[in-house]
Amino acid sequence: MFFLARNGDRPRELLTQSRNLISGAKKVLKYRKHLLNSAAISSIEDGIGEIKKSTEAGNFSTLLGKSKNLHSLLQKHGGDIFPVNFLNGNTEVLFVAIFLAIAIRTFFVQSFQIPTNSMHPTYYGMTHRLMETDDSGKHFFKKILHKIRFCGKEISVMATGSGEISIPLMEVEIASSGDRTHIVPYEIIRTKKWGLIPTRARKYTLFVGSGKYHVLTPLEFSLDKVLLEKFYGKGTTWKEAIARGDFISNQRENFGLLQTGCFLKSGEKLLHFEILPGDMLFVDKISYHFRAPKPGESIVFRTDDIEAFAESPKFFIKRLIGQPGDVLSIKNNKIFANGNVLLRSEILVNLNTKAEGYSSGYIPKGSLANGKKVSVPNGQYFVLGDNSNDSYDSRFWGFVPRRSICGRPLLIFYPFGSRFGKCR
Repeated sequence: MFFLARNGDRPRELLTQSRNLISGAKKVLKYRKHLLNSAAISSIEDGIGEIKKSTEAGNFSTLLGKSKNLHSLLQKHGGDIFPVNFLNGNTEVLFVAIFLAIAIRTFFVQSFQIPTNSMHPTYYGMTHRLMETDDSGKHFFKKILHKIRFCGKEISVMATGSGEISIPLMEVEIASSGDRTHIVPYEIIRTKKWGLIPTRARKYTLFVGSGKYHVLTPLEFSLDKVLLEKFYGKGTTWKEAIARGDFISNQRENFGLLQTGCFLKSGEKLLHFEILPGDMLFVDKISYHFRAPKPGESIVFRTDDIEAFAESPKFFIKRLIGQPGDVLSIKNNKIFANGNVLLRSEILVNLNTKAEGYSSGYIPKGSLANGKKVSVPNGQYFVLGDNSNDSYDSRFWGFVPRRSICGRPLLIFYPFGSRFGKCR
């Protein structure tokens, strides 16, 4: 807001305010000249000239009076332009800022959040942390620091009845291998993020006695590992859990119930866990306009032109393995390109030598199973996940067109921790 100079103000303050007043007058003439009569225009122009003369002459006693006169004229003829408030004073700045943000995101750098753990341990997707009963006693500042670092979403489900906890399980085929396994069934529902933004979520149903309890999770998050760790221990599979427990199959319903042997009383917690978000990256969208992607680089790409994702296009991150003309194969859990082990980056070396964290190497599945070879056609690229044993990638759905590649990851900027820094 414009503040008119007062008697007793120092010359420097008076000069600053007079310059602001002239700037406001010029803006009124620029945007409202077509609405003003010639007398009003002349009065404002004369007022600007008088202030300039007083300023040049260093006559501060007359400058205050001239400023008051111009201020009165602008209040009378300024409309929405004068007096200046936050909205009309910053609208242009806000529009420029929005335009620059859109331009930067479109052409230069874009943020991207890792949705799954197919690139683990290089990049982390959403993970979980079981919250124990003693979490409530943790130091207040440790809790705040954890929230700042991870911004996790806490989920708690309280039992209102008593009985044994049962988990529904459904047998399905794994798209990436054709094997059969069990998963906890869910339905996809429409909901609102933060109560405002429309989104979709997974809705799971668990049982305590005869009572049903619903758990909502983000669309990309599976509850299976949470339940396995909670009731059977970390690293357990559903096959092992079924072998330990009492599984009641129901062919008519296409799923069965796994009795966990755990009993709850009314008022006790069925589940209490935290969903930790995936790594957030800045993606360089410029480099690939000037050069082709290189084997060994991790890339972000759209799935619009990949048939397997036609109904639900999204963005993926994988590691580029094969470029046009390459012949690829997997042998002894190593990836070969044109007959040679591919060692074009630090991560490729880690995977091919089964370094710590990458001990599974490359798994021969899909189009690269059992000594099969793949030739990469022109204009196409072959990509694999670093978590080769749990990655739905080019082995199963084919190639990535050159036009679908958006850029390469630059920096992990969130969460704040050991993974913060340059992408690999």
